[in-house]
Amino acid sequence: MIFLLMIDTPEDQSKFAVLYEKYKYLMWKVAMAVLHDRFSAEDAVHNAFLNLGVHMEDIGEIESLRTKRYLITIAKNAAIDIYRKKNVQRQREILMDELGDEDMPFTYLESDLDNAVLDVLKRLPMKYRDIFLLKYSVHLENREIARLCGIQEGTVRQRIARGKLLIEDALQKLEENVHENNKCD
Repeated sequence: MIFLLMIDTPEDQSKFAVLYEKYKYLMWKVAMAVLHDRFSAEDAVHNAFLNLGVHMEDIGEIESLRTKRYLITIAKNAAIDIYRKKNVQRQREILMDELGDEDMPFTYLESDLDNAVLDVLKRLPMKYRDIFLLKYSVHLENREIARLCGIQEGTVRQRIARGKLLIEDALQKLEENVHENNKCD
């Protein structure tokens, strides 16, 4: 389980594994109640366990009602986050549909640009990409990322800064390519 890499002590790793086996289905049911989609609910549970791995100190007894409520709450919050992101995407799609046929190339251009931005992130060197994922996807603090990766906090800041420069350069090249393609049309 990759989650266990986030946890320092063997006792907490063992506790995490028991929590995972005991509560994953309950947490999935909570996420399903919010999202009504099996795959999105699985994503929500995954995100909830990532959050739990960072906050293992908040867990007391595995069998306690407090622990069960805490896990239900983080699963519900993770599901709500996914629901909000999907809702924003749906609203954006509706707005794009309302633009009309004359603006359709712009709509395709924007979705192509979104995909290109994702490609830029995927092509980042692993040492930058991993830090970015932990920082902006899992929302960890620099000190937590440093502890998790076994590097200095200054190194985390440096990789974020250098990664941003790499992304900026790649996006600038992408934008230049888009402008060149538009000139040809």
